[in-house]
Amino acid sequence: MAKRKDQREFRVYVPEEVHRLLQSIAAIRDSSVNAVVNEAIEFWLADEKQQKTIERHRLNDLDEPEST
Repeated sequence: MAKRKDQREFRVYVPEEVHRLLQSIAAIRDSSVNAVVNEAIEFWLADEKQQKTIERHRLNDLDEPEST
């Protein structure tokens, strides 16, 4: 999948067994590890606890970063 201009890259390190599991799930779903991880992040951010943190710290009000 090609990177869009509104996307940023970051790296995470996971245990080998988690990596294998993500790869297997992505393959079964005819998807990519990137798509599976993005879906998990979106799900985590939608969680009530994260939403309370976002609201409490007004993180929805953050300005968009300037493009380079």
